[in-house]
Amino acid sequence: MTRYQPSAKKDHALPSARKGQILARQGLGISILAFLLTGCGERPADLSDMAQEVSDTLTETTMPDAEANIAPVDIAMGFGPALKSAVEANDAYRALLALETAAVERIGVASSVRHPQITANANVGALRETGGIADDTTTGIAGGLTISQLVYDGGTSRAEVNGATAEALAARAERVAQGNALALEAARAWIDAWQFDARLRLLHSRTDEMNRLMAQIERMASNGMIDRGALESARRQIIDIALEQTRLEADLNEARVRYARFFNRPVGQLARPADLVSSTEVRKAAKDWQQSPQLQRAAAELLVSQAALAKATSAFRPSARLQAGVTSPMEQEESTDLSVGLVLEYTFSDGGRRRSELDSAQARHAAAEAQLSDAQRALNAEIEASLDQLDAIEKSMPLVARQITLSASEAKTARSQIATGQANLRQLVEAEIENYRARDRHIALQAERQILLMTIESRTGRLAQRIGLSIGPVR
Repeated sequence: MTRYQPSAKKDHALPSARKGQILARQGLGISILAFLLTGCGERPADLSDMAQEVSDTLTETTMPDAEANIAPVDIAMGFGPALKSAVEANDAYRALLALETAAVERIGVASSVRHPQITANANVGALRETGGIADDTTTGIAGGLTISQLVYDGGTSRAEVNGATAEALAARAERVAQGNALALEAARAWIDAWQFDARLRLLHSRTDEMNRLMAQIERMASNGMIDRGALESARRQIIDIALEQTRLEADLNEARVRYARFFNRPVGQLARPADLVSSTEVRKAAKDWQQSPQLQRAAAELLVSQAALAKATSAFRPSARLQAGVTSPMEQEESTDLSVGLVLEYTFSDGGRRRSELDSAQARHAAAEAQLSDAQRALNAEIEASLDQLDAIEKSMPLVARQITLSASEAKTARSQIATGQANLRQLVEAEIENYRARDRHIALQAERQILLMTIESRTGRLAQRIGLSIGPVR
């Protein structure tokens, strides 16, 4: 600290050596002050500058070749391991891993106040005393050391540690929930890419077959063996099927984009992915829906709000800490000060801040309770609906398989009888179309069933475990 006051003496009344010493000490104090002020001399960014930095950041991080350095996922390792690799390489998942690490470290930050605190300070400068018989300027260094230990704070530190721990659990649940969701999205992309490719290949093969049939029938119509009206009706039905190609191609292209996003490679020729879980296992896991990561996150957030409420309540209580300190003077002739004691603190009035924080904490706690209740109802309803859909699909699949067999037999019979007049063209074409639609429906049902199984696994939090993704705390 530097205190200056104009002296009543004239400068020329002081000896030249004395004046030089004073000027040197004053220069030292001014130099130290100027050095310290340089740390805050840079102007902070205003709104427009920060907006430009945001724009520049987006430009720098959205280069077209941003994915070039990400290795493609090796799908030869199998469906489950490939899903695990796709999730672990996902930027959103890695970001949540980092956030979980940060949340875990905040537990240590909150706990630190319950341990002894040691602080030191130093004052480098000059002290000038005036008003006496002679002015006196003292330069040097004064320092101090303080040790304190929290004794009682009304529960504030405990609430902060509990809140930080609950936030870490919420971050972990969020990461696990996101891992399950990303695994489901990657699996859906793979399954969709397979099913739309399989359905397109089926459409092409059946269209080619029916075109050959139509060429044969046209020859028969030109010889008068078949009515031309029936021929045109058959052509319209075949065109209706051909029009489905555009929709299937669009669906396949969209699935390929999603597949490339997760696996960082072109689709190629995909086989039907193996089942990771059986229907029996899924139905058993669905009974434990209360342990899903989404609900764990909501419950952890409720605990966070409870800790915040406890902290707001503790602000109305006093605090106490043991404190010991030592302070050295700037002048060597003065004695060193020692202090030991119990420090008590209590705030009698703060303008209503504590009351407002308490009301806010109570409102957040009520909101967290309502959110947990709503999340439970929503998840329960979603799982029940998914199980109902799964039941319907599993009951339909044997019927569709039977339909494929019957329509194939009907088409074969109609084909053999059309030349003898025992069957007409319409019957043959309808049998072929019915067989195509049954086969197409069977592929779609296989995909839908597999997606439903993995959806229930994802919602209950079992999918991440199924593919070997870590669900424990970060290290």
